[in-house]
Amino acid sequence: MKKTRQELNSIFSVAEEMVKNNGEDCFYFDVIDDNFIIASLDGCGGSGSKKYENYSGKTGAYIASRAVCGGVRAWFCESNIETEIQGYIYEALTVCNKYADKSGRIMGSLGKSFPTTAAIITGKLNEQKIDITCFWAGDSRCYMLDASGMHQLTDDDLDGQDAMSNLSNDGIMTNVINASTSFEIHSKKITIDHPCILLTATDGCFGYLNSPMEFEHLLTDSLIKAKSILEWKVALNERMHEVTGDDYTLCVAVCGFSDFEDIRSSFVKRNKYVVEKYMNSQKDVCSLWDVYKREYSIYL
Repeated sequence: MKKTRQELNSIFSVAEEMVKNNGEDCFYFDVIDDNFIIASLDGCGGSGSKKYENYSGKTGAYIASRAVCGGVRAWFCESNIETEIQGYIYEALTVCNKYADKSGRIMGSLGKSFPTTAAIITGKLNEQKIDITCFWAGDSRCYMLDASGMHQLTDDDLDGQDAMSNLSNDGIMTNVINASTSFEIHSKKITIDHPCILLTATDGCFGYLNSPMEFEHLLTDSLIKAKSILEWKVALNERMHEVTGDDYTLCVAVCGFSDFEDIRSSFVKRNKYVVEKYMNSQKDVCSLWDVYKREYSIYL
């Protein structure tokens, strides 16, 4: 029987701190009526390394990700996403500054007050489609995974880097949410008319892998071997824990499938293709990336 409405099958997060109680990532996901949100934020520990006595000795990066995440939550819950998100983010940063002790100073030319990245997807479920909006700043990413593969939806705010080159060249962040300099919240609207998995991720999820192909493989291989969403979530956490060297945060929204077996089976063929074409290939990884990025980058 033909579906008359897109459905949200599942929404969840996978996250871990490198240092307990001092992780600089934060996340938020929620559902209100036909609207949902997934958001991953990564406080910038380098430029935001200053510690604040008034905030229990936590770094500006730690405070920023949580304060801005709170602003995103207030925006989603209070405004029903009809108003601009920027005002809520600016208000969160204003509060950060208002109650921060003024002792010390930000060190170095790259230092910023309360810096954080953000990758946010909001979705509205409609007849036969999902209207999504991506908001982002920095190098945290929004993705869509479907039967044709992994697609990065947002452009990294990095100086001249793409998803492959940034794994080996530590690019300079050109735009980040913060309380001391100007910044931009980018946005992009996309309509999706097929089953998919939407994701927001901080760089701890993908930045320690050898290629973007490996990130897709991590996601789909763990999915097709699971027997439920809970098993998939546990497997994702175990796999990322094994490879990362940073805090990591992944938020996931699964949309448009009939049940878990439909989700799992939808990616069996794609996972096999990725293994044969990319994971087991003897070709140079950069040559493989030249082929893979054609589909990966179609929304960029």
